[in-house]
Amino acid sequence: MRFLLFMSVVLNVILALALIGHDYWEIVPQEGTFPSFRLASAENKPELCMDEQTREQVRSVMLDALDAALKEHITHLYEVWLKDDSGQPLRAKTGTERGVRAYLSARKGALDWSPPACAAG
Repeated sequence: MRFLLFMSVVLNVILALALIGHDYWEIVPQEGTFPSFRLASAENKPELCMDEQTREQVRSVMLDALDAALKEHITHLYEVWLKDDSGQPLRAKTGTERGVRAYLSARKGALDWSPPACAAG
């Protein structure tokens, strides 16, 4: 009961502060008061482009990261098995199959990934 009373008081104080400060803040911001990146998400982003060497280097990083992620996933499955053998090895088998499916799908995506070459100029 005391908790509900306390929460009611806190909420009423917050509401009162909000109502008092409602007209305090400026509705129209003054020029130069906000950082220029405030609308960065609404701006057009440049097209992702790169030369062939960079594309292959990035693809190599992606594939290396995928290999590391699969190894980490399998390691985690064995750690869980060692800590809790209930339902094993079925749980480990299921986790392995899901991990390998995700790995293969992501690997195909990385191999198929081909951003365009940048325009000369």
